[in-house]
Amino acid sequence: MAVDRECARRAGVPYVHAAWGYGEPGSPTPEIARDPQDLLRVLDTSRESGPFVAGSLL
Repeated sequence: MAVDRECARRAGVPYVHAAWGYGEPGSPTPEIARDPQDLLRVLDTSRESGPFVAGSLL
């Protein structure tokens, strides 16, 4: 939703549009995750950044 994008902008963090959610991606077009599995591509889980823990900032 637009409010999520605005919150990310104000927090200075990247915004990823969830295509299965509500609203349109807007302009300029952000990174888009087509489904929950696609988040792995967006998050680039191939990087050596430590284990992914749901709800963590890792």
